[in-house]
Amino acid sequence: MKLTVVINIFFITTSLFLGNHRACAQTNEYISDSTAIFDLIDKAEYYYEASNYDSAIFYVTNAIQLGQNMKYLHGEGWALIKYTDILIDKADYKTADGNPLREENIGSVLNDSLIIAISYLHSAQLKMYNEKPDEAIPLFQKALKTRLAKINSPYSALAYNDLGFTYGQKAEYQLEIENLLKALNIYEKIKDDAGAAMSLSNIAGMYYSLGDKQKAIEYQKKSLEKRKSSDVEGLAIGYCNICQMYLQAGDLTEAERYQQLCLKYSNQSKFTSRVVMGFITSGLLANAKGDNKEAFDLEKKAISTLEKSHSDSVMLATRYISAAILANNLKEDSLLTLGYFQKAMTLSKELNIRENLKSIYYYQTIFFKDRKDFYHAYENYKKYVVYRDSLNSEETKRNIAELETKYQTEKKDNEIVKLNADQKIKQLEIEKQKAIIAGDLLQAQKKQNEIDLLGKSKELLDIKIKQQDEQLEKNLLIAKNNEQQLQLAEQDKKLREKKIEEQKQLRNIMISGIIILSILGFVLFNRYQLKRKLQQQKALLDVRNNIARDLHDEIGSTLTSIKILSEVSKNNLQKDQQKATALLQKITEQSSAMQQSMSDIVWAIKPENDKLENMVIRMREYISHTLEPKNIRTLFTIDEKVLDKSINMEQRRDFFLIFKEAINNVAKYSECGQVKIDLNSDNGNIKMTITDDGVGFDTQRITSSNGLKNMQSRANALKGYCSIHSIVGKGTTVMVEVPAT
Repeated sequence: MKLTVVINIFFITTSLFLGNHRACAQTNEYISDSTAIFDLIDKAEYYYEASNYDSAIFYVTNAIQLGQNMKYLHGEGWALIKYTDILIDKADYKTADGNPLREENIGSVLNDSLIIAISYLHSAQLKMYNEKPDEAIPLFQKALKTRLAKINSPYSALAYNDLGFTYGQKAEYQLEIENLLKALNIYEKIKDDAGAAMSLSNIAGMYYSLGDKQKAIEYQKKSLEKRKSSDVEGLAIGYCNICQMYLQAGDLTEAERYQQLCLKYSNQSKFTSRVVMGFITSGLLANAKGDNKEAFDLEKKAISTLEKSHSDSVMLATRYISAAILANNLKEDSLLTLGYFQKAMTLSKELNIRENLKSIYYYQTIFFKDRKDFYHAYENYKKYVVYRDSLNSEETKRNIAELETKYQTEKKDNEIVKLNADQKIKQLEIEKQKAIIAGDLLQAQKKQNEIDLLGKSKELLDIKIKQQDEQLEKNLLIAKNNEQQLQLAEQDKKLREKKIEEQKQLRNIMISGIIILSILGFVLFNRYQLKRKLQQQKALLDVRNNIARDLHDEIGSTLTSIKILSEVSKNNLQKDQQKATALLQKITEQSSAMQQSMSDIVWAIKPENDKLENMVIRMREYISHTLEPKNIRTLFTIDEKVLDKSINMEQRRDFFLIFKEAINNVAKYSECGQVKIDLNSDNGNIKMTITDDGVGFDTQRITSSNGLKNMQSRANALKGYCSIHSIVGKGTTVMVEVPAT
């Protein structure tokens, strides 16, 4: 829906006003000896015509009081009528509410049918202005039947005018135009141009409601032609209405021309509703021209005027809604928009205008949706649906009741007509018999023809009653079907809401579960990291301890030995040079061994040596330093797959020490000529076999050497095993198998 259309919903419903409802009672017909009372009424009429309500009320209330003091009911009655006229025109319906009953009581005492008829007219007007057309229409009809339909007076014309307007509230346009034309006819007969202008304006409003904009404009112009320049209130209404009509017709040029006149006379008016109407009409034009800022400023002026006057709370509530819509479309501060919505809601709840509340929740849904606040958008939409369905349900029930009343009434009217026809037929039968007896056959035939005609009419009436019954039953079934559909829609809505609530609960449970699992996972991950860190720290500590132990065991003991040998060689350097030379040779050998041990320790702790390929290089270096000087040939066979295997620092160190011990034993004890070294992969394990062709030894003989035991213990520490096979005179085989990482 476009912005202009949305705003017009609120503007047009309050700005096409019913014309001025003044009526000048012919009080001169009732002048009595109490001239003073009617002089006061004439003064009140003078100020009333000038829209000076305070002065008019002052004089008319004095007239009422004087009539009561003089016990002059006739004067009091007409003064009270004028007082009610003024209050209704001022829109002070609350103060006027009790006056019609007082007028009726005075008219009954005086047996004055005109005063009684006007009391019914006033009661009907109050019902009409309080939007109770079904209660107003019988009262208007009662006023006309009592006296007003029998005379041509301003009150008679006013009764027809307002009856027509009330039919318009019910969208019964045929009855509306019939009564408005009767009012126009009377106004023209009594030469009341202001009254004629009012009826013409209401006819224009009827055509406007029917969508015939050209006809509406035509009659509105006729109404303006009847207005006098001094009729500020009437001109304000007329120019504002025709401006809105041109706006709806899309003629902005003509609309702007009449808007200037609308604003001019509205500002001159002393009546708040006319001033507000000027602001509203100008706002409509600004909005149609695309100047939403100007429209919003004019809306704020209308609100300020209504707030200061406290004159029309219903219109003020509607203006708050329009201001909120404009503020939202202008992207004004959200708090300002919500403030207008809140004011509209508070006032609409006080006045119990449920249609307004439905609109407020609908537009608040749009407001929150535009701001991605889907929670509040959904909450407002639920309330909108509740009010929408509630109003639809009430309307359905009201339509059912109206249908039943309408058809039952029409059915009774037809039955009365049918009963009258039966009685008429009986009467004609009697008259026919009398004519036959009298020998008047022509008269008898005439009566028979009338009987036949009435019989056919009766048959047609029976058919019509039957059709009405069928139509009533059909309409009732349709109405009840609509009501059932509404009930089903309500049940479906509740089921959807329940499903949404269950989904929300499930979603909340899932979110809570995810949060709990996330927290638990975070805690477990932290514990894992902490455990891993502790393991890493322990491994680092083990490395440090191992390095310290190796330095102490190998380097420390060697240094101690070198120290001792150095001291001994020093003491024997002068005494026994040969012994000293031997000791120095040992120092050299031990220094070389210590250097080798330091190199092994440093090599073992370097991460880049984790690959077995690097360890093979180290093994070849050790072979060249140990076996080649003794002229021992070496055959080193390596499976290429094993070179990609990795072993950690501890594995690398122990595995290499096993290898060193085995090669060292070959060099020292085997007296061999050749050594075969085979390194391969077996079921994911690293397998090393070292075979020599030396003298061998008895594996069962217990020796003091710890070398073999160390080899086996190191293999066990690597979760592997080490086997040694040797036969005296036939060589030795050492086989080691450990898992790779």
